Amino acid sequence: MKTNYENGAIVHYDDFCSRSFYDISNNLLTAQFDGMGGISKYAVINKWDFIECYYNQMSVNGKVFDLYSTKKVTMVGKRMIIETETDEAFITITQFTDDVTNAIFEEFCVTAKEDDVKFENVINFGLNMTSYLKNLFNSRFSAGNVARLVYGTIGAKIKGHKHNEDRGDFIVIRNRLIENWCFDFAVSKPAYPLETSDMYTNQFSAELALNKGESKSVKIVLSSGTYNDFSYFDVAELMPKFDEYKAKANEYIEKMPVPTSCNTEFLKAYYKSLYNCSLSMYKEMGDFKGFLAGIVYQSPARTYFRDGYWTILSILPNRPELVRNEIITLATGVDKDGKCPSAVKYNFKNWWGNHYDSPSFLAIMLYDYVMTTGDRSILTEKWRKSNILDAARMVVEKLAECVDDTGLLYKGGEYNRRDWCDNVFRSGYCTYDEALFQRALYALGQLYKGVDDKLSAEYLVRAEKVKNAINDILWSPELGYYVNYKDEKFVEDNLSIDTVVCVLFGIADEQKALSMLKNMEQKLESKNNHEQKAGDFGCLSVYPFYKDNKTVVIKSSLPYYYHNGGDWPYWSAAYAYAKLMYGMDYEYPLTRWFTYNIEKKNFTPVEFYAPCHPDGSLLQAWSSVGAFVLSYPDGKFFD
Repeated sequence: MKTNYENGAIVHYDDFCSRSFYDISNNLLTAQFDGMGGISKYAVINKWDFIECYYNQMSVNGKVFDLYSTKKVTMVGKRMIIETETDEAFITITQFTDDVTNAIFEEFCVTAKEDDVKFENVINFGLNMTSYLKNLFNSRFSAGNVARLVYGTIGAKIKGHKHNEDRGDFIVIRNRLIENWCFDFAVSKPAYPLETSDMYTNQFSAELALNKGESKSVKIVLSSGTYNDFSYFDVAELMPKFDEYKAKANEYIEKMPVPTSCNTEFLKAYYKSLYNCSLSMYKEMGDFKGFLAGIVYQSPARTYFRDGYWTILSILPNRPELVRNEIITLATGVDKDGKCPSAVKYNFKNWWGNHYDSPSFLAIMLYDYVMTTGDRSILTEKWRKSNILDAARMVVEKLAECVDDTGLLYKGGEYNRRDWCDNVFRSGYCTYDEALFQRALYALGQLYKGVDDKLSAEYLVRAEKVKNAINDILWSPELGYYVNYKDEKFVEDNLSIDTVVCVLFGIADEQKALSMLKNMEQKLESKNNHEQKAGDFGCLSVYPFYKDNKTVVIKSSLPYYYHNGGDWPYWSAAYAYAKLMYGMDYEYPLTRWFTYNIEKKNFTPVEFYAPCHPDGSLLQAWSSVGAFVLSYPDGKFFD
């Protein structure tokens, strides 16, 4: 087993039977290819997980394909290519999707070597009924849906939901399931439906006969969704344009930008992997236009204030129009009284309301967008009876109701976990939230210049007061860094990676910034921290671990897990950028999380991880921050 990097792609060599999972996404679907020509996951925005299992059974000249054959797997963009061979033939499997179509395309290209060859591929699959039922009762329960469920179950035997069609060059296998759920294939001929259940055809065969030296392909188009809505695409219409869709998938890869700072094959592949991760999480459903957090956040579809902010940093240089849409979508989801939830759902309803970091992120995102693009028209974009700038002001002022006489936010309540660190009760003054609040005040001060200069000056004065209070109250001269959080009864003085925002936003002066970064280098970079026992795996999110077990819950209950020491690639990259700003070596936090996960065959950016615990979700949008670092190598973005 080994992994190389070529032309911006991750290239993995292994036994064919060793699965190499690769996640892809477009405007409608998310899917995962398994590195064996199968599809291990497939879901559509606001739907459910369609596939339980999916298998290819290849044979050449009647001999079953040896799963211990070697393979080369090339992964980039929304495409995976698998190259392998037998004694008689070369086999290349290409799986891909385009930007906007709810369909997965597969091509099995076979080239005969020295003799004539007969190739057969039998595909069978199972559907994820558990996911369907869970989604029905958790998110989509209604009398109409229940009626369709009952009709679909009983009517299958009466009416018959399987329908196969001969379209000349290809066959169509249509499976109409419960509640109008469809799971359809188009397969190039010769192909034959095989085993069928009461509900659907769940096995089919495709064949090729090749002369010596000849190459031919089996082409397959799969589309699943529900009839009569945005998710339905007719595979019979897609198949004749197979090569056009393949060209679009290739064009997407070729057009991905590569900054000049990416001067090695590794950095090109690293950047493209991360940039694709953030860009492919952008979705549009009617007026909802924004970035999902990752593949497990699509039902119900929602965009988070904090995930959205870190995600747009890699997108801003090349696709600012998408960032503009994200800002408008987030602003539309703000409560009438100015409270910001954790996320905004596709219908603009709240997802876990009233968070302490969300309001600040809206103002900061707006500021970064305007300062980067020069597009001030967004400030007057209509928002309710006012405009987007007033929306940013409103949410920050609502948050400011938590401010005490120090100028800092005071997070009241013993069980307060409404920010990114939502598995830890951080009450009182929390450095992370205070730094975001300070930056939001500063952002408003800059945005109101020329609009209302008096108000602008007031915000800048308030921002300075908060900055001074952070340094007076939360900086520890003895430790040489900002404490995590504190109230009248308790101080959590571990070093938390989220306090790096104090460096990014210029709250820490040079002396404090260097002291803090050197401490992070020794305590959070696992290769330097010989007290922790997990070895060289990346950057710990906190160290020492939380000292009061009553303050951590769920996944963060255990050391190294989630917020209690796990590596979060977006924080590792943000920390790398802070080191870059001060001329320090930043390669380890920028890339170690990536190489460590490649070694364990996570080929798409992961949400969080640690050696002794399960990984977070894959294709996590805010884990793209490393692409932002490479896009702004001068270290001056936050200036």
